[in-house]
Amino acid sequence: MKILHSILLISLATVSVADTSLTFSNKKENVAMKMQIANNMMRATSADDNSSYMIYNANNTTFSIFSANDKSYYVLDKEAIESLSDIGAMMDKMLEKQLAEMPESQRAMMRGMLEGALKAQMPKEMPKPEYSLTGKTKSYNGIDCEVVKKKMKRNKSEFCVVKYSEVGMSNAEYAVIQSFQETVQKMAQQFGSDQSMDFSSLGEYIPVNYSQSGESGTLSEVNHDELDSNLFAIPEGYKRMEMPF
Repeated sequence: MKILHSILLISLATVSVADTSLTFSNKKENVAMKMQIANNMMRATSADDNSSYMIYNANNTTFSIFSANDKSYYVLDKEAIESLSDIGAMMDKMLEKQLAEMPESQRAMMRGMLEGALKAQMPKEMPKPEYSLTGKTKSYNGIDCEVVKKKMKRNKSEFCVVKYSEVGMSNAEYAVIQSFQETVQKMAQQFGSDQSMDFSSLGEYIPVNYSQSGESGTLSEVNHDELDSNLFAIPEGYKRMEMPF
């Protein structure tokens, strides 16, 4: 682990960079999160069993969420993401779907009742989180990084970040991560649970270590081998399901 940075620098000097895989491990040295980037797409897995994973396509701002257990997947396209970012629009969509199944004579009365019930269950919109560099530095697996605090209401998270070029990522690859984080943060603000890592207000950083919402991970492996295109394709036999709004 300690020689990760030295190996990375040597490999960058001798091998042309193809794609990028970033593996984060927890304190038990199990995979906590894995990000694989190629062709303006990113595959993200949050556990080492690959039972579920997400693919973000920066070409068309689309999220595809896969479940290996029942061979199903959901797709959030740009239109759906925009509706999720607008609580009012999402409520209207949910109401229309419910009312369409009722007799026309009952719709006016039920609209008021359903609207009140939905509003009571909807989370309150959260303010945009504040990120700040603390001026402190740490080192993880041979990579020196800068400590960042994230504050949102009473919740605080801590990261240690480094310029994306320090781990051999290209500008295009970083742009995919940044597009992903910006989109996630916009949605998270609406739903009261923000686990995004958008450091764009501070600079072009990626995390080497993160600790937020009870989860933590440390960058333990950087790989620039070419990734199989099948990693970003819909697996054979998987069925597309309607997103359960």
